[in-house]
Amino acid sequence: MKRSLPILSGVLAIAWAMNSQAQCPGSFAATLYSTDFEANDGGFVESGGGDWEYGVIPVVITGANCEGSFTSPGGAHSGTKGWGTVLDGCYNNLGAFSGTGFTVDLSDPSLISAQLNFAQWFGVFVNFDYLRITANGTEIYRNDTTENSGGWLERSVDLTPFIGQASLNIVFDLWATTVVNRTGWYIDDVSVDVCASQPLGVAELSRNKGLAWPLPASDVLNVAPPALAGPVLEWTLYDATGRALASGKPGGNSPFQINVAPFRGLNILDLRTTNGHYRQQVLVQ
Repeated sequence: MKRSLPILSGVLAIAWAMNSQAQCPGSFAATLYSTDFEANDGGFVESGGGDWEYGVIPVVITGANCEGSFTSPGGAHSGTKGWGTVLDGCYNNLGAFSGTGFTVDLSDPSLISAQLNFAQWFGVFVNFDYLRITANGTEIYRNDTTENSGGWLERSVDLTPFIGQASLNIVFDLWATTVVNRTGWYIDDVSVDVCASQPLGVAELSRNKGLAWPLPASDVLNVAPPALAGPVLEWTLYDATGRALASGKPGGNSPFQINVAPFRGLNILDLRTTNGHYRQQVLVQ
């Protein structure tokens, strides 16, 4: 098996390159963080203000408590769940920021570029209030001119200046004065995508030793997500060409099993978690 590992890594590198040329010309694409909020809150943590809530985004706001006319998000961007500043009502006249966000690791030395992607819907009284996103306290996005998004919008923000930082805290902030409020800010489908000089996470078998067993496997592969990985959003089993063989969404970070009886040879198990991707080469015989 040891003699096959360099060959497998090389084949996977070619497969990753073919799949990433559109997004990362001449380099390799990877997703360090991704959540649609359907299984859980994506690991988001509130950072003050208290308006942000996680749960089902209403089609029609019924608990409005704001002045003047207001609009509704029409449900989530995908699925049913996401984050919003008071899910079924309007944000409060706080005279302060209300924030929520997550942390991502951009310290891998092979990273070339990075970007934050998200879907948003908003209705904000921009004469006084505004939206912003910060990365370790530095403002990277602001809307203080457009009052209503008119529907769900997909946005991308460059994170490349922050490459090298092992703990990049990304916060979605809504500033509200004590004057007039509106429906608020709703967030869904958040990800951090990167381009790298080499495939991320595809390394020797010992990189994530203990992630899955037995090795080799025959019928059932036992999987124990690392304690620091956070909830598993999705697992995918790839063959040596980078083709997806099977996938599933176990939810949580408890041990689970995968039926590998239909598969043979060297494969890659990928766990997409709230804290990034964890991979291990597995042999099925």
